[in-house]
Amino acid sequence: MSSGSPASDRPVLAGPPSGMGAADQELLRIATDVLDRRYRTGVHEVAAALRLADGSVVTGLHVEASAGRASVCAESAALSAAVVAGSPVVSVVGVLRRPGGTMHLIEPCGVCAELLGDHAPDARVWVAVGDGFGPVGVAELLPFRRRRSARAAAGAAATPFGSATLSGSATPFGSATPEV
Repeated sequence: MSSGSPASDRPVLAGPPSGMGAADQELLRIATDVLDRRYRTGVHEVAAALRLADGSVVTGLHVEASAGRASVCAESAALSAAVVAGSPVVSVVGVLRRPGGTMHLIEPCGVCAELLGDHAPDARVWVAVGDGFGPVGVAELLPFRRRRSARAAAGAAATPFGSATLSGSATPFGSATPEV
């Protein structure tokens, strides 16, 4: 178990958490290595490593943009790589380095939790729990998350926006004529 620092409400990560198995310890080492190699204050402060069902590991790095909405989270970057790899995600570890040098396990932001819920609902994620750390299911990250059953059912549709086609009068963005 780790103790929190005075400047942070998250416990400091000082090695693998108690109860973390060897496979997740490997994810922690990989994510920490990515951060050690690419860390830049305010630009690359979070790295994530995801283990896939086939045993492979994919990583992602937080990429901060001057326009905040254009930033890319480490978890979403890694999730994209997992989707490309084509194997389900089974475990997620994200690490944060504060400018002062302390390391922390970090849970996915709300947007990344939504993405994980859509694309890796059965995965476990390591998060800060009280003064320590523990794994939680992706569903526990956002227990009341919005579910879009129509979109999930249309996942195999021919177009990326459901059943609408660009050749007909319907468009994936609503009316075919712009509103004035």
